[in-house]
Amino acid sequence: MTIGKNISTLRKRAMLALADIADRVGVNKETVKAWEADESTPTLEQLLKLKDVFDISLDRLVTGEEPKRTTYNTESLDTICASLCYAFGIEPPKTAADKNPQLADYIDKIFDGGKADRVVMYNPDAIGQWVMQKYPGYVRQAKRHADIEIPLATVMPSVTPVCFATMYTGAQPEIHGIKQYEKPVVKIETLFDALIKAGKKPAIITYANCSLSKIFKERNMDYYYFDDDDGAIEQVNALAAELILKDQYDFLLIYNENFDSAMHKNGPENARTLAELRVNAHAFSVISNLIEKHWKHHNTLVGFAMDHGCHEIDGECGSHGLYMPEDINILHLYKGYKREEN
Repeated sequence: MTIGKNISTLRKRAMLALADIADRVGVNKETVKAWEADESTPTLEQLLKLKDVFDISLDRLVTGEEPKRTTYNTESLDTICASLCYAFGIEPPKTAADKNPQLADYIDKIFDGGKADRVVMYNPDAIGQWVMQKYPGYVRQAKRHADIEIPLATVMPSVTPVCFATMYTGAQPEIHGIKQYEKPVVKIETLFDALIKAGKKPAIITYANCSLSKIFKERNMDYYYFDDDDGAIEQVNALAAELILKDQYDFLLIYNENFDSAMHKNGPENARTLAELRVNAHAFSVISNLIEKHWKHHNTLVGFAMDHGCHEIDGECGSHGLYMPEDINILHLYKGYKREEN
C-alpha cells in the first residue's frame, strides 16, 4: 500500500476530513488530497506531524504494515490469582496455579520484602496486547502509572466469564467450571474467598448484568452494581474514587465494559472504540493518582488487567473467543506504592 493510500485509510478510520488533516499538519486541503492520490509525497517533517495526528509509528504510516503477533505468550492468566494472594501474604485457593514469577519478584522488590495491605484491580474488557502496542498513545496515561508490563496468555474460549473466572480463581476452565459464555456462580474457592478467610474486606464495582456481577456472587462481601447504560462507566469510576477516599476496603475490583461494547459494534480500530481505550487509560490514571495521594499509609498494588483480546471480523465489527494471538495475548500493567514512613 502506498503512503497516500495509508493516509487516506487512516484519515477515514479516524473520521477526519481533509481540512482537519490540513489544519493539523499546516498545509492546505488540496495538498492532503494530492498526497492521498499519490500525486505528491509529504516531507519528513510533514510525515512526523501526520504520525502524531494518527497516533501511530512512522514505520506504519509509511509502509502500512500491521504489527501481527504470530506467537503466543507463555505465562498464563491463571498465575494472577496466586500472585495477588502473594502480595497480601495469604494462602491462595487450593486449585490456583503457581504465582507469576515476574509479578512476585516485583512485589518483593517494591515493598522491600514486605506485603501489600491494599490491592486495586482495574479490569477493562477485551483490550488485546496488539491494540496496546499498535496504538500506544491511547494507553500512554495508564503506562505512566505502571512499573512493569506482564505479557500473558488468556484461556479458551477467550470470552469474559471464562477468563475472569480464571483470573480470580487461578484455575483453568475445566476446573472452575465455566467453559463457554455463560454466567453461573463459581463454586470453587476464589481470590475473594481467600481474602475473606484471611480477614480482608473485598468489594466489586461493576455493571448489573455483566459477567462479574454474576459469577462471584454468594460471598460475604460488598457488591456495587450499576445499570448497563451509557452513564455506567462514569458511575463505576466515580464510586471507585469515592471508596478509595473512604479507605474501607482491602481489595477493590473495578470493571468497565465500554471498550468491549464499542469494539463489537465498530471494530477494534475504529475511532469510537479507541476513544473508549483512552477513557480506560485515563480512569486508571485518575485512580492511581488518588491512591498515590491518599493512601500514603498503605502498601498498595494497582493493576490494569484485562481478561482477553479481540479481533476484527467482516462488516468492520469486532469479536473474540478464538484461539488466535489477537484474542489470546494480553498485557497487564502493575505498579506498587510503598507506604511512607512517618
